[in-house]
Amino acid sequence: MVNKSFLVVLFVVLMASFHGGLGSKLPDGIKLCHRSDPEVETCVKNSVEALKPMLKEGLPELNVPGIDPFKMEQIEIMDGTLLPELKASLVNLEVIGLGDFEITNLKMDLENHVYDVGVKVPFLDIHGGYNVDGKLLSTTIQSTGTFNANATGLDGQALMKGALKDNHLKFESIDFKLKMEDFNLDLDNFLTEDPVLSHAAKQLLKTANKEDIIKMATPYIEKKCSDILLKLCNEIFENVDYDEIFPV
Repeated sequence: MVNKSFLVVLFVVLMASFHGGLGSKLPDGIKLCHRSDPEVETCVKNSVEALKPMLKEGLPELNVPGIDPFKMEQIEIMDGTLLPELKASLVNLEVIGLGDFEITNLKMDLENHVYDVGVKVPFLDIHGGYNVDGKLLSTTIQSTGTFNANATGLDGQALMKGALKDNHLKFESIDFKLKMEDFNLDLDNFLTEDPVLSHAAKQLLKTANKEDIIKMATPYIEKKCSDILLKLCNEIFENVDYDEIFPV
């Protein structure tokens, strides 16, 4: 679950890189892509490839943080929507491996403002803290601790649809899909107040079929990712004139 959320951040960074360049602010050697160019998709891909080494450290001139490692203070993974009485969050997160991304798909309909973006990340290592609070099947769950996780074979696809409003690009919908080959998760201090429940939860994580877990969790995670990506992309573009993003 955690690994999928961070692939969203990668999409945001990529979109900021080739849409939020703002012409004169682009780093040296990075070409500004023009929407009249019949090879604009190739131009964008080449620009992102040229930016990859810089993205690891970050681009202060574009207000883009470093992505490898990538750090986040907090992300809500359960906000009471799916299970009304249960909330869970991850804090002080560090993600390693985002810098090794590969663009697998890029189709851009600039006239109708539809963007189809695909990215693969071979391996992510994630660690940080977690907080769980609420009830599950009438059982009170309160737990705080640290976690370590990794995921392999992450493949994300985002279909982004927008429109121009006062010559600013505003995304109206983002449909995010994700596949993952494998994952591992280790929770420290999980439910230690209830040794029986703690042991049962750890055994479940060890013995459960990972494919079943991924299949069960994926629809919720994709919806969560779509919501996060929509919010962040619109925050990026709300103060940027479209003619600066993609000049004619």
